Amino acid sequence: MNPAEEIVKFWLQNKGYFIQSSIGLPKRKEIDILAINKKGDKLHIEVSVSINSINSRDPKALALKEYKNKFKSVNEGVEAILGKRFQRIYVRGRINRGRRDIREEYIKEMDKKYGVKILKFEDILKEVSDGLSTRSYLNPIIKTVQLCGFLNDRF
Repeated sequence: MNPAEEIVKFWLQNKGYFIQSSIGLPKRKEIDILAINKKGDKLHIEVSVSINSINSRDPKALALKEYKNKFKSVNEGVEAILGKRFQRIYVRGRINRGRRDIREEYIKEMDKKYGVKILKFEDILKEVSDGLSTRSYLNPIIKTVQLCGFLNDRF
């Protein structure tokens, strides 16, 4: 169970998407999340978040490498399930050059050159945390986000 993927799945479900996750493919490849809503919007979502943010000198080279590893390598499998028309989304944690977050350069490259929309994980986490009520959640990761939000409000 990948905590970042669980948070993204919860976020998508709250937006009305039906999801399938961790879809295994040949050659040890995996699709993180496929989502579809009632309007027929189809999404292929990959998630990459780490406590240790990646350090990169060249956001363009990193974009090419991650596009190949995260999207191009599983495209045939995604098309077999969703068809040819779907949106690619990459939920990403920080990308640093030294201490500076260079995701903005990376985001432009991924969108312009590869058609991949980048979403910042911290934005999704904040939206999920802010939207949680006091009801009980069965998913232990969502419950942890709820408890952290409650404790942050108290201290």
